[in-house]
Amino acid sequence: MGTPGTIIQPAELSDLDVLQAVIQRAYRGRSAAASWSHEGELPEGERVSRGDLEALLGATDARLSVAEIAGQIVGSSLVVAVVPGECEIRLVSVDPSVQGEGLGSQLLGHAEALAGGIFTASHATIEVLQHKSRLIAYYKRRGYRRTEGSRPYPHPLKAPARFLKFRKDLRP
Repeated sequence: MGTPGTIIQPAELSDLDVLQAVIQRAYRGRSAAASWSHEGELPEGERVSRGDLEALLGATDARLSVAEIAGQIVGSSLVVAVVPGECEIRLVSVDPSVQGEGLGSQLLGHAEALAGGIFTASHATIEVLQHKSRLIAYYKRRGYRRTEGSRPYPHPLKAPARFLKFRKDLRP
């Protein structure tokens, strides 16, 4: 399954304003309420700043990608090489207006291919908020398995939240 006409390519400086807005809609705010990745119960501020995205463009240990449909940016993924053999996949985001059409799977597959190809990683990791059972089930279907790792959400909240860590072997 996939979204026909989707192009996934490296992000460019000219993409960042639109990309930041897509990520914000996917993770925060009212428009994200139906999103799988919605963090509405968490702080409302920026999910990621334009400066953070800009810094990723020049990083040798990271690859930021955008997904476009009909010339419009509608998603993203980020791969970061953290240690030899391991990459973290972050910022897998899909604009709520096109969710449920397979774009998230395409972005995740693209990120895994970058991790195994460019960074020669043997495995990928991903973090998911503990209460996101639908998202956790999705990653499990994609071959990710829970590890021992977890960490608290990095900002003060009314109710504490933790990120759970999942791992997928990229080589048979």
